[in-house]
Amino acid sequence: MKTSNNKDKILYAIDNTIAKGSFSIIIALFVVVILIIIILSLFIWSLGSNPNFGLMDQFWVYFNSGIGRDAELAAVGTWTYRLTSFLVGIVAIFFSSIVIGSIVNGISSKITELREGKSKVIESNHTVILGWSESLYIIINELIEANKSESSSCIVVLGNESNVEMINKASNSINYDKKTKIIFRSGSSTSPDDLLKLSIGHAKSIIINIDDDIEVVKTMLAIFKNKSVKKNNIPIVCKINDSLNMPVARIAGEGLVDFLPVYNFIGRVNAQACLHPGIAEVLLDLLDFSGSEIYFHNEESLVGKTYKETMLSYDTSCVVGIVKNDKISINPDAQEIIGKKDKLILLSLDNDCIKINDNPSHTNDESDKKLIISDQKKIYEEPKNFYLLGWNNAATIILDDLVGYLPDNSVINIANGSQVAEKYLSSLDSKEIPIKYTKGDIRDRVFLESIEVHNATNILLLRSSLFEDHEKADAATLFTLINLREIRQENDSNFTIVSEVLNEKNADLISIKKSDDFVMSEKIINLMLSQLSENASLGEFFNELMQPKGSEIYFRNISDYVDINQEIKFTTIIKSALLRSETAFGFRLNNERNSKSNHFGIHLNPDKSIKRKFEKDDELIVFAKE
Repeated sequence: MKTSNNKDKILYAIDNTIAKGSFSIIIALFVVVILIIIILSLFIWSLGSNPNFGLMDQFWVYFNSGIGRDAELAAVGTWTYRLTSFLVGIVAIFFSSIVIGSIVNGISSKITELREGKSKVIESNHTVILGWSESLYIIINELIEANKSESSSCIVVLGNESNVEMINKASNSINYDKKTKIIFRSGSSTSPDDLLKLSIGHAKSIIINIDDDIEVVKTMLAIFKNKSVKKNNIPIVCKINDSLNMPVARIAGEGLVDFLPVYNFIGRVNAQACLHPGIAEVLLDLLDFSGSEIYFHNEESLVGKTYKETMLSYDTSCVVGIVKNDKISINPDAQEIIGKKDKLILLSLDNDCIKINDNPSHTNDESDKKLIISDQKKIYEEPKNFYLLGWNNAATIILDDLVGYLPDNSVINIANGSQVAEKYLSSLDSKEIPIKYTKGDIRDRVFLESIEVHNATNILLLRSSLFEDHEKADAATLFTLINLREIRQENDSNFTIVSEVLNEKNADLISIKKSDDFVMSEKIINLMLSQLSENASLGEFFNELMQPKGSEIYFRNISDYVDINQEIKFTTIIKSALLRSETAFGFRLNNERNSKSNHFGIHLNPDKSIKRKFEKDDELIVFAKE
């Protein structure tokens, strides 16, 4: 027991010595070396192994050998000569150590600076992302995809975490490309000095990827401290969570920042997706750089032509709207004339693919009359028994939009455990559509059965605001979803379920039914930020698309438009849709609805010149007013 205590005391003494710094360590090591030399000298002298030296001579020779001097030279001369030579050697060693230490310290400091991401970035025409998050890889991967047509590109990320930590966390999620250089830097987005190191005044665009609205505003103020940002008109995009903060954010943005109102945007996506499952996947496809993208294009040769004629003028691109007098019009009238300053809104795989077809003969209406079904069925929607389960900041936007989307005589049932929801709904006066609220735990099956959820036609399951952690929020969604599926199966119900999830992997984990759909809210927001950084005009397009008024995305039965007993070109389907004042821009194949590799059966901007055979349950994707 005593030995153990002595050992602990020795170790404790060593720890204290090391903690005092370099000088204490040097003194301690010097004492240890002296003790070892004394012991060895006594050992050799006692054995008489070297009779030419006495004890002091033996000690002196060993001592000089220990500090690197030649033993024979150390033994030469009188003691005065020996001590003088020794002091000269010590001084030489001391100054050599200072020089070597300074060099090593300088190199070590530079390596530490580089590893911590504190050094300056010398780049131009690069994309700067301010703010670190676990979903940052979505933005980076999309920018890599967008820059594939470039010979070289660069993305610079500034985060509060250390450079090494950010690289390690992102390494398994980023699709690295030889053409795109990715640089991580550690610092504060609200520090003008840290931003200066990123060369933001020469950037191609700046993305503020921060969730806290106050930090977003402070970051904008820090950015504009760099006069080159305004001078070079660098595009800046950011997200704002609380719409109440938008007025202040716009003032801070000085008219140079494009804002994405998170909950407004997601709320409108949810409102449309819950009534028409599949819309969320269409939006993801439109926002994804890997598929067809939205372009704004001038085509002089089509000036004076009608909207219908422009739609039929491209084989590998799909016209879906017009920009006239800076106003975006999705699915305009088929006879709308294209003016000189008008821009076409197209879906295309790439800017290089926007080419007018060489064979306009296929636009002849006569050849398609036999295939087009001219007997237009009046679209009648049955009243909906709609259930909104859960609550977050997007819920109020969803309710506002649902009033405009739901058919007459529909009912909205709301259930959650949120006090905020209870207070809001108690003051809500909806005359158009009755709203019923029940407070309770939506994860509890007994509660779900008590609110007669089996009678639902459509269910929207929102991410709960009670959980800040993404995994816990998705886990709560999973609990409710499992119960809903079981209730549906046992009661032979036919309601659709749209669930809002944050982690895409969790959506893959719980996706088992073709009648279910998922809105991956965080992915949609990050994709939107990526698109806005490359083309700010897209914000106006999606804002127009998300409004309850105007044209929206709908899924229709292809068999109501054309004769599906024959192979048919998409051109023919476009003509049939135009007769209904609709713009067709894709289709969904029913036999691929469960296939993620085939985008769940969704095909946007198909080649119009290729003939295809469609089945009864296949659907047409259109922009339509109702």
